[in-house]
Amino acid sequence: MIYQCQYHCPKCNKSLSKDTKVQLLFRKSDQKELKEILLEPEPGNYDFYTNPPTNFNKGERVDFHCTNCKKDLTSKKDKNFVELKMMVNDFIFFEALFSCIYGDKRTYIITENDIDVYGEANYDDIPFPDVSQIEEPSI
Repeated sequence: MIYQCQYHCPKCNKSLSKDTKVQLLFRKSDQKELKEILLEPEPGNYDFYTNPPTNFNKGERVDFHCTNCKKDLTSKKDKNFVELKMMVNDFIFFEALFSCIYGDKRTYIITENDIDVYGEANYDDIPFPDVSQIEEPSI
């Protein structure tokens, strides 16, 4: 697991870090305005804080947006996932994908030659066919 990283918008490349959290904007399907959400940066940690406080229903889709460019962060790999750039340093970065369906606790970190799975995700159900050809790491 990577412990020292920063998250960036894959569209504008600006940092999404605020203090020790990942700061994004979100919108529920019944909302017009974007609101703030702070996520824990550790893959597989699904704690979050919203401003203003917001309740979600299990199975509800939530749209996420960059705090800087305001662009939608829905992944092109799968519309049920949000995609962020996970920067280890100026030269090394990975794709971090997490489900945008409330209660679906699956996170995937896609590296150059591997996929790490977190939460309720497993190697048998990787939803990205173009990257799932990567072999499961041997234990």
